Amino acid sequence: MIQSILSTTAPPTSAFRQSRSLRTALVLLGLWMALALYPETREAFLAPGNLSNITAQVAEIVIIGVGMTFVVLTGGIDLSVGAGMAFFGVIAATLQIDHHQPAIVAIVAALAASLLMGLWHGLLVAHLKVPPFIATLSGFLAYRGLALLLSNARGLSPMNSDFAFLGGRIPGAAATAVCLLGFAIAVSILVYRHRRRRAFGLPAEAPSLVWGRAIAIAVVFLGALWVYRASMPVPVLIAAVVTAIGALLLQSSRLGRYAFAIGGNAEAARLSGIPVTRVKVAVYLMTSVLTAIAALIAASRTNGVTPGNMGLIRELHVITAVVIGGTSLSGGRATMVGTLLGALIFGTLSNGMNLLNLNSNWQLILTGMIILGASMLDSWSTRTEAR
Repeated sequence: MIQSILSTTAPPTSAFRQSRSLRTALVLLGLWMALALYPETREAFLAPGNLSNITAQVAEIVIIGVGMTFVVLTGGIDLSVGAGMAFFGVIAATLQIDHHQPAIVAIVAALAASLLMGLWHGLLVAHLKVPPFIATLSGFLAYRGLALLLSNARGLSPMNSDFAFLGGRIPGAAATAVCLLGFAIAVSILVYRHRRRRAFGLPAEAPSLVWGRAIAIAVVFLGALWVYRASMPVPVLIAAVVTAIGALLLQSSRLGRYAFAIGGNAEAARLSGIPVTRVKVAVYLMTSVLTAIAALIAASRTNGVTPGNMGLIRELHVITAVVIGGTSLSGGRATMVGTLLGALIFGTLSNGMNLLNLNSNWQLILTGMIILGASMLDSWSTRTEAR
C-alpha cells in the first residue's frame, strides 16, 4: 500500500514550496547538525539524556501551543497564558500544601479555574468584541496579581508525593510500547489519507511529499526509540497526546474547518452560517485548559510554585513557536506539526546557547531577534502568497 501511495502521479508542483512543515523540519535538522558537529557541543548535545531533557523542557510550550495555534488561526492572540500558569499553579499548590488535599483535588480545582478563565476570555472577545490583545493583556496583569495574592507572595513547596507523577518518567519498556503505538498510528493515517483522497477523486499528493512524510515517520520513530530507550518523561507523553488530538481537531473536525474559515474572513464565515461566536469561545476555552495542564506539569517538575516567576514570558515563547511553525499572525493559516517543530527549534536554540555558556542577557537578545525574524518571515510569506 505504501508503494502504491508513493508511485501515484501528482500535479507538477513544488512540494518544498507548498509544505511549510517540511521547511521548518529542515531548519530544525540544520540546527541539530550544527550542534552535533560543533566541537564544544558535540558530545553533550548528542547524549540521549540531553535530547530527552530538551523534549521535556519544551513540553509545556507544545501543550499551550496547541491551543494557541487555534487562537492565532482565528485571528486572535492570548497574552495571558504565562500569568495563567502561575495562577493555576498557585491554586494547585495551595490546596496541596496549605490545605493538605490529594493531587486529584488540586488538579480538578486548577482545571475548573481554567474553564472559567477561558470562558471569560471567549466572552470578552466574541460577545463583547473586546480586541483579543486587550482582553488577554488584562489577564496578563490580573492573573499574576491573583497568584501573588493567593500565595501571599511566597513560594509554595514542596508538593505532596502523589503530585510527582506529572513530572516523572515511564520505564523503558513502556516507552518503547508508546513509540511503537505512535509509529503504527502515523503509518495508518498516511494510508488512510491516500485512500480517502482516492475515494473522493481528489488529485494525489506529490510523491516527494509522501516520501518525505514516510521518511520522517521512520526517522522520528527510530530517534524516539534511541532517546527514550531507558525512560520517557511523562510531560513528553502528555505533549504528544495533546498534539495528536490537536492535529486531529485542526484537520478533521468541524471546529478546525470553522477556525480556518474565521481566520480567512470572519464576516464571510458568519454570513455562511458558521457560529463564529461559539468557535471563538471554544478556542479560548481550549487554550486556558491546556495552560492549566502545562502549569500542573511545571509545578510537578519543580516540586513547587514561585508565583512571581512561574510562566514568566511563557506567552512569548509559545507565540514564537507557533509563528516559527508557520501559523500566520493574521489568521487563516496553521499547522499543528509546524507548532511542534517550532517549539523544538526554540528549545534547541535555548539548549545550544546554554551548552555554549552564552550570557543570559545575550540569550534574551537572541530570543527577541528570533521573534522578530519569525514575524518578518510570516509577513513575507503572506505577501508572496497574495501575489
